[in-house]
Amino acid sequence: MLKRKMYDTLLEWKARKHKCLLLTGQRQVGKTYLVEAFADAEYKNHITINFSDSPQLESIFEGDITAEEILRRLTLHFGSDSIVEGETLLFLDEIQDGKRAFAALKQLSIYGKIDVIASGSLLGVRIPQMNGKGKSETDSIEALMPMGYEEPVVMYPMDFEEYLWARGISDDIISGVRACIHEKQSIDSATYERLTSLYREFLIVGGMPEAVREYVETRDFRPVSRVQAELVSSCIRDINRYNSGNDRIRTAECFESIPYQLADTNRKFMYSRIAGESGRRSSDKYMENLLWIKGAGYGNFCYGVTQPALPIGKNVKRDLFKVYLSDTGLLLQMYGDKARLAAYNGDHSYNFGAVAENAVANNLVKNGLKLFYYVNKKGEGKMELDFLTEFWSGIAAIEVKSGAARMARSLSKVNDYFPVKRRIMFEESNIRVDEEGIEHYPLFASAFIKDMDEEHEGPTFSY
Repeated sequence: MLKRKMYDTLLEWKARKHKCLLLTGQRQVGKTYLVEAFADAEYKNHITINFSDSPQLESIFEGDITAEEILRRLTLHFGSDSIVEGETLLFLDEIQDGKRAFAALKQLSIYGKIDVIASGSLLGVRIPQMNGKGKSETDSIEALMPMGYEEPVVMYPMDFEEYLWARGISDDIISGVRACIHEKQSIDSATYERLTSLYREFLIVGGMPEAVREYVETRDFRPVSRVQAELVSSCIRDINRYNSGNDRIRTAECFESIPYQLADTNRKFMYSRIAGESGRRSSDKYMENLLWIKGAGYGNFCYGVTQPALPIGKNVKRDLFKVYLSDTGLLLQMYGDKARLAAYNGDHSYNFGAVAENAVANNLVKNGLKLFYYVNKKGEGKMELDFLTEFWSGIAAIEVKSGAARMARSLSKVNDYFPVKRRIMFEESNIRVDEEGIEHYPLFASAFIKDMDEEHEGPTFSY
């Protein structure tokens, strides 16, 4: 079993007073596998209902019924010894296909005598349903969400540290690297070179568990590519299944355009690049479809801001954004073999900037950070900051360079206009702080960005 950080999250949830856990995240990130392993190891009994495979079992949750009645029906179906209070986990998988079960989470949370984990991949999207007249209607399962009676947790593809575990890198080595990042000290050359090589692997393999498992077992990118091709196809199948009419085509077009929008010098997402149209017409045509991509977890949105000032959310421009694919391995799969070869060799003659930036975006998201950026193309204050995020000490401005020893023009002058506390460059170089106070880190250090943000005083909170 691949070691996942989410397992510790589940252990912490089980050990305290809790509500039903709602585990979300895109398809194929390992939610079902992890919860099944957790149930086997940590509970005397567990019941799994997958509403995609067994839609008829939604009848267990029909009607205005109590938690006691739900448990009675479960024992009728699974056996009288299937539920032991305090020692049973009820796992409701693919709950987006079981709306009545979703609504029942409130009663089960209040009852509290068995643990419940609900999992779903498409809880934030609008799903076509058949009404009583046989016609397709579109609705969102969020309308049935029992607000306040579930604890939502998002599971992402594997992060770089989890990949290092899978590749056999010891915790002692990882801890040493994290200490260097925290102290802004150079990493010894042997460790730096090894982690740089592993990070290039990680860009190609990505964080989807099936792809990681394939590479760990074979050390061959060819079967990894076959797995990734199937994963991309499964995204398209989901789009076709959970959209109707012209929305199927438009949503697929949005998804397939993401790699090529990122490859453009101006990475801003533009609807006109999909439709070949300009102005409001293309925006109106594709906006809902792009939001479907976001809700399904396939894209990470990075919003532009009017200025890098606190609070960042106050300055967001919702019509200005970039969209990064949620897994860089799938991004390179969609780019093709030449892109994978360039990533493996560190060949910067290929447009590697989009890949490097996509990977950093994913690393920040997996660390619980929201994505923002700033661009000003006019006057003396002209600058472009790839990412902005909030540290305890204030705003951190981040640039990403795919090569080494590159100029940081925007970071050099940002403090002339805005009170940015930290200026960070991710590039192919070791850790250093230059004469201007700009912090330089290797690209893989973006996976450990939380270790850069522990200079605050007072209580520790999660992101």
